[in-house]
Amino acid sequence: MIKRVPWFRRLTKKDIEPPVRLPMAVGPVSNGEAWWPDSSRKQLIRKLVLDKAEEISRKEGVDRREFLASSCGMATTLYMMNLVNGCSGDKSGPASGGGNRQGSGDAGGNRGGQDAGKADGGFNVPKDAMIDPELAEACLGGDELIIDMQTHFTTPEADADVDRVVAGFFPSINASNFPWLQRRADGMHQTNRDAYVELIMDGSDTTVGVLSGIAYPLGPDGSGGRGVLTNEALIRGVEYLESVYPKRMLSHAMVMPNDRIDIQLAMMDRTASSYTHWKTYTPWGPRTGSLPQGYWLDGMDDPDMVGPKMIERGIDLGAPIFCCHKGFPLTSFSPTYTNPRDVGPAANMFPDAHFVIYHSGFEHGQAAGNNSRPTEEAQAMTYCDMAIQRAGGEWPEGPYDEEDEKVQEMYPLDRGLNSLISSLRKANIGPNGTQLDPDSKEVMSGTEDSTHVWAELGGVVPNLMTGRIEEAMHFFGKLLTYIGEDRIVWGTDCLWFGSPQPVIEAFRCFEISEEYQEKFGYPALTRERKAKIFGQNAARLQLARGIDDYIGKCHADIVGETAMRRKRDLDGEWGPRRDMVAPVPGPRTRRQFLALHDHEEREKQFWSGRVPHRG
Repeated sequence: MIKRVPWFRRLTKKDIEPPVRLPMAVGPVSNGEAWWPDSSRKQLIRKLVLDKAEEISRKEGVDRREFLASSCGMATTLYMMNLVNGCSGDKSGPASGGGNRQGSGDAGGNRGGQDAGKADGGFNVPKDAMIDPELAEACLGGDELIIDMQTHFTTPEADADVDRVVAGFFPSINASNFPWLQRRADGMHQTNRDAYVELIMDGSDTTVGVLSGIAYPLGPDGSGGRGVLTNEALIRGVEYLESVYPKRMLSHAMVMPNDRIDIQLAMMDRTASSYTHWKTYTPWGPRTGSLPQGYWLDGMDDPDMVGPKMIERGIDLGAPIFCCHKGFPLTSFSPTYTNPRDVGPAANMFPDAHFVIYHSGFEHGQAAGNNSRPTEEAQAMTYCDMAIQRAGGEWPEGPYDEEDEKVQEMYPLDRGLNSLISSLRKANIGPNGTQLDPDSKEVMSGTEDSTHVWAELGGVVPNLMTGRIEEAMHFFGKLLTYIGEDRIVWGTDCLWFGSPQPVIEAFRCFEISEEYQEKFGYPALTRERKAKIFGQNAARLQLARGIDDYIGKCHADIVGETAMRRKRDLDGEWGPRRDMVAPVPGPRTRRQFLALHDHEEREKQFWSGRVPHRG
């Protein structure tokens, strides 16, 4: 029996009518840094899910929106993704208690042991989960420690009164009291602190959030400036949220060494004790003429060596964690510096530094927002529905192969995740921070933890796990093989994508097929490995800052009974997936995306003092 959704039933005629939307974004999306257009696969997924929702909701006597907001609606979405991507078979699903809660090692993994049916990759969601809420919830649920290494909210709410009481976060859910149920004057979705609380802290299984900013020019004295979230606004937001949710917030301070290095280093000296990590965008920089300028972490071709100076200062200050944007080609970024070619050399130069590579270099080499039309030849060559365009277009994720030139023609070593893997291997860095023999490229014994490079997943999962499941299997298979299961950290880039809960549930169900394991040598994406990726790896990362609160803990250990009970009460009274009543976040068209960036670039230049007026 499909449960009715309380928030839907309690809406009045005066409230905004909730849209009919899928529980996971399957369509054109943006995180503000890149634009992913629609595709024929996504369109087909949406049609199949909506058709099935209509069929089941009629039988169950519920509104179609209620079905889509249920666990069965999420299971239906994942099942149809498999079907369209050719990964489905009728999987029998978890055997006694859910694939995330039983079975062990590579043999059982997330499939529930020997009785789990056909194991052909993608989402392990049985057909019956579309109509059986208990089975669906068993597939989607879990109690893992989840540390989200990349979360966001925007400045206006960060500047709000930090003395507001916790009760202010939990009024009745309606369009008048919750900003995220409304539209701003410019038509964009709310991404303020209230939305952060509702969608992440109380609306998802996220245990710990790392609040992050976006590159911006510092003020003349190293403070102030104008950005989506300045360092000062960010730390005020973190301090307040930490007072409400103890041990559940970590922080970034934005540092851009190619923007007046002396001011940046002085800022690091003043603030190192206040923030957990540094955040930097190597493809961003003050404009010279019309061209954006970036920098290399290893200082290549830079007489001032601003990258190494920044890293050295962080190590000296006892703050050695640098979260570095790579890939994800923002329209105003230099495409040159999205390349992670400098990561391997920098890791060898600074073995005491920890480099968290945001987005894992995903889509490096792709023209931002380019929408290609697949040809028959391209379809035959690739595992996905994206054409290979030699002139700077889209390059799908596929095998990493240093020997076969034919494979490299299809999946170059300097594109996407391959570019990060190539940078590490050229620097003789193996999985989990080991050292490779320069000649054989085999792992040298006794070299564990020689270097510290971590691959982060922010924004990648919602884009690969919809119309690109085959690419997702390659992506995770390569991460496990070449980066190492102990060096992959979870991140979602939310709130830019709305609630992280659908992505969490999708990853819990995701598998690498046995065919891909045999053909490409990928490890299985087991329950234990997912637990490492979700939070245990990031827990070990925090040891570099002397934080050991999260080691070996599960979600409930950190969140505490009071917060767990509050979430249960909210889910019971108003229902889970409350975010589905809100408009879909982010720009809905490529034109909106580009208009947003034009506006942001004008604001950055104006507030940096480089243009006299807003012409």
